[in-house]
Amino acid sequence: MKNALYFQSGGVTAVIGATAAALIEAHQRQGQGTLYAAENGLSGLLDEHLVNASALPPAMRQALSQIPGGGLGSGRTLLQAYEDNPEQWQRVRDVLLAHEIGTIYVNGGNGSMDTAAKLVELGQRFNLPLNVIGLPKTIDNDLEGTDTSPGFGSALKYLSVSLMEAARDHCAMATKPSVFILEVMGRHTGWLATCGAVARLPAQMTSPIILFPEVSFEPAAFIKAVQASFARHNACVCVVSEGIRTADGQFYAQQNTASHYGHEQLGGAGFSVASLLRAQLGVKVHVAVPDYLQRAARHLASATDIAQAEAVAQHAVHLVSKGQSGVMVTIVRDAAQPYAWYCGTVPLADIANRERLFPTAWIDQTAYTITAEALAYLLPLIQGEPQQHWHQGLPDYPWVEWPAVIPRMA
Repeated sequence: MKNALYFQSGGVTAVIGATAAALIEAHQRQGQGTLYAAENGLSGLLDEHLVNASALPPAMRQALSQIPGGGLGSGRTLLQAYEDNPEQWQRVRDVLLAHEIGTIYVNGGNGSMDTAAKLVELGQRFNLPLNVIGLPKTIDNDLEGTDTSPGFGSALKYLSVSLMEAARDHCAMATKPSVFILEVMGRHTGWLATCGAVARLPAQMTSPIILFPEVSFEPAAFIKAVQASFARHNACVCVVSEGIRTADGQFYAQQNTASHYGHEQLGGAGFSVASLLRAQLGVKVHVAVPDYLQRAARHLASATDIAQAEAVAQHAVHLVSKGQSGVMVTIVRDAAQPYAWYCGTVPLADIANRERLFPTAWIDQTAYTITAEALAYLLPLIQGEPQQHWHQGLPDYPWVEWPAVIPRMA
């Protein structure tokens, strides 16, 4: 069981490719066994769709580090409980044995860390010498046990810049009261909605109104806040998290239901709020939904975020060399000013499937914004502009050609 396996799980980020590239390089420096990668997450492992990451040419590895989408494919397939699907566990065991895989790196969010924890259990159940390390990744910043997660800083930076630009456009056209709404991702947490406070708008404009999932959406109070904004300026800007809820705990907008909590397809919260404003105030409303753009904007990534994305991979390889397993790599904030951090660990069992909400103590519910303490936490995460390869006026995003692995299973 000398070889290792890496796979990505859940929604990708602008910097997940940096994690993958750094892991490949660190594993090569270690010089022990082959690093395989599964295409499209756990499903790639189950289907034995593996590639030889160790054989990826240096030029392709460099390209991988600078492209959005990960270059490997991700997926939503999770490892079920053994009692619910023993055949799935046996299939994973057989593929691992066939390729002599003794180390697994799982790059994902809280659901992915649950799969990582189950892989630890799988090794114990089948008496496999298996080391499992979790690598944090999520634009939602909702992983417990870590100060921040790679992917969040870049998404926040993109949304903040986009809001700064769109708000000025909106202001220029606001000859009469009108509202611009930016709907951001955030199923249960409002970390990305904080772009409304991070965005640096001129003092002559009103501060954006931010709607968080952590605070019940009260339509009447919101309408009053918008009216108060109009008293200062014709241009009102709102940031709406897709997961805002009413006092009864229901999503304010939901495209469909799901049998499992957390799998509902959201979207439309911004348009629902717009309909409310039109009906109550009769004003013009524009809605922007960045959707995939907020997690794919590699051209506007945070240098801090990239450094952390690479560091978690390097630390993971170091942990395996020391025989550690069953942990997720974390980012630990060591100092606020100047900002300093290092990599630590947390047991997978302590954080799997747990969600870290945006602290309500950091939300100014009266002003629909965040506190100075929250802003001080956020600003270091968006710092720095990395070098980006451009070609004919566009970012150079080549397709990564992976060396295929010949299947060994029937």
